[in-house]
Amino acid sequence: MSRRPILLLVNPSAGGKPGSGPGLADDPALLTADALRDALQQRGLQTSHRELAEDDDLIELARHAADTGHDVVVAGGDGTVSQAATALIDHPDATLGILAMGSFNNMARGFGIPTTLDAALDLIGSGGASEVDAGWVVREGDDGRPFFEAAGVGLDAIGFLAVELAEKRGWLRAGQALWRGMRMRRTPMRITIDDRTYRTGSPTVTVSNGPYHGMGFAVSADADPTDGLLDVAVFAGMSRWEVLRHFLAVARRRRRREPRIVGYRARRITIEGGRRALPAHADGVSIGTTPVTFEVRPRALRLFR
Repeated sequence: MSRRPILLLVNPSAGGKPGSGPGLADDPALLTADALRDALQQRGLQTSHRELAEDDDLIELARHAADTGHDVVVAGGDGTVSQAATALIDHPDATLGILAMGSFNNMARGFGIPTTLDAALDLIGSGGASEVDAGWVVREGDDGRPFFEAAGVGLDAIGFLAVELAEKRGWLRAGQALWRGMRMRRTPMRITIDDRTYRTGSPTVTVSNGPYHGMGFAVSADADPTDGLLDVAVFAGMSRWEVLRHFLAVARRRRRREPRIVGYRARRITIEGGRRALPAHADGVSIGTTPVTFEVRPRALRLFR
């Protein structure tokens, strides 16, 4: 059977965040757009390529490629991969390949995709593919958006909001915002997990499609992005500082047992703030405040894996 042509999208600015792990290859000359295109062509794949510029609309580029009968291979980090994956959810015939060039590569690792260059290229060259799940987050009045790593409400979201603020207004403002968030009075949540509703004083809840998010946080390290379920972690009976220490302890995919974290698996989760709206995020991007609903979309994305 003949292979679909491939559009290779390369993010030259991927990676390099503090705490990054090993790169895709030791020799940066192997990771240029031209070198990666040549490597795919050497594996018998008809490949065109584009090095992404700051003003490129990656979702539109990937969507157009799928519309014209191409598969898409992305060389970049989780943000780049997530945008291409978002474009291909609506294209079940198109397959996404990942060359993991990011700082933490949560999506590649969580989906079981090699994070060394030759192994990742050989996998794409072999043509083997299967489907993985996506999460879908919906707030009142919108159509929702996908997430592939994890989403969260409460302190989890406050941390990502601080990072967003740091990029826009500097780390001093971000640190001040994080400090204010840590000192806020605890607000109860009402959580509906499938058909059962719970009340909790937990400072944060995470909803995971895969095992890692953020700085490789292994909050739900056993989450399986192929099981048709989302993994819910409720930090019961823990203070904000204890939650923060736990996140730091499980960074970079380190497992740590914490008996106060109550886990559930579900297809649909709705979270509401008991006294006030709470911040929420999906894959580290602010999505506003509660109430918010998270759903799983089984086998929504086709990957070379």
